[in-house]
Amino acid sequence: MKPMKMIKTPLIIIALLSLLACGQQKREKPQVEVVVKSAEQYPYQVRNTFVGRLTASSDVEIQARVKARITKINFKEGSNVELGDVLIELNDKELQAEYKQVKAEVAKSESALKIARKNYNRGQELKPDGYISDSELDALEDKVAESNAAVEAAYAKLDSAEVNLSYTRILAPISGKIDRSKFSVGDLVSPEVGSLTTIVSINTMEVPFQISESTYWKMVRKLQKAHLSKDEMAALKPTILIAFDKTDIYEHQGQIDFVSNRVNPETGSMEVRATIPNPQGILKPGQYVTVIVKSKASVDTLMIPQTAVQSDQQGDYVMTVVEGNKVMRNNVNLGKRVDLLVIVEQGLKLGDVVVVRGVQKIRQGQEVKTKSADQSSQNSSDS
Repeated sequence: MKPMKMIKTPLIIIALLSLLACGQQKREKPQVEVVVKSAEQYPYQVRNTFVGRLTASSDVEIQARVKARITKINFKEGSNVELGDVLIELNDKELQAEYKQVKAEVAKSESALKIARKNYNRGQELKPDGYISDSELDALEDKVAESNAAVEAAYAKLDSAEVNLSYTRILAPISGKIDRSKFSVGDLVSPEVGSLTTIVSINTMEVPFQISESTYWKMVRKLQKAHLSKDEMAALKPTILIAFDKTDIYEHQGQIDFVSNRVNPETGSMEVRATIPNPQGILKPGQYVTVIVKSKASVDTLMIPQTAVQSDQQGDYVMTVVEGNKVMRNNVNLGKRVDLLVIVEQGLKLGDVVVVRGVQKIRQGQEVKTKSADQSSQNSSDS
């Protein structure tokens, strides 16, 4: 009996080792297959959006320059007026009387000057014969100077009276759309009462908006790295569009005409202003709009499919396939989404092989089997 036990023991050990080897073979996992695509550059027109509020390029208050009663209002409230139109007429009777009085003073002073000159000329004729002293001649000369000054003062007063008289006809200083009148015929107005009405220019509108300090810095750095000439810089001057909602973009393009020379330390932003044509007059001051700043030229920009991007507590990342078909994590800074792609600002370089499908099945350092996304798409379309 004992020899038989010795024979069975080695057989059992061999069987157990055989089963263990089979178990190890079964636990070996096949390589995970992932779909990959290289990071590529695509032509892209840089596009940023901001919130702006329309303002009139010219907004003028109409005020009375003299004290008088309104006798006539010649405009229809809310209508368009042209430069030089007579908007309001004031009672000019008192100013007419003042003008006539000053005109009479001018005539009187001119007459006095004429007499003073005659007396002085006569004194010069009498001086050689000793009929007039030097002091008397000097007095006659002073009288001429005094009369001449009186004439100049009278003419200045006449000019002032003439200007005041012209102020009784209030003219439109610009062309545009006029607001309602704050006063009626018969009301007494003066410079102290403030605005009678306002006119806003309607041919063009302005839209100020704020850009952040970081956005400005990124734009400047990109231009510096591009080493562009002045002509190339001019060609990159952006196009300005405005939109009232996501689907309604205004048909006329604008342009930037002002950029602030400093950053507001309280908001961390700087003001930019664009002008927008308004030929139909449909844009109104005070409207909030979305300002779309779009580059004229396309710039080659690094992008990857959005499906490649994963996020965790550290931020956005992608998995790339490196030498030896091993995968590695790359933290990335992303820009705007463009259709099914997303702009990569930092973290990848042109040609990096990115995993676009199967990311959830892999881990750092794992060896994988790769399949091109282009080939995968072709197979899908063929089937």
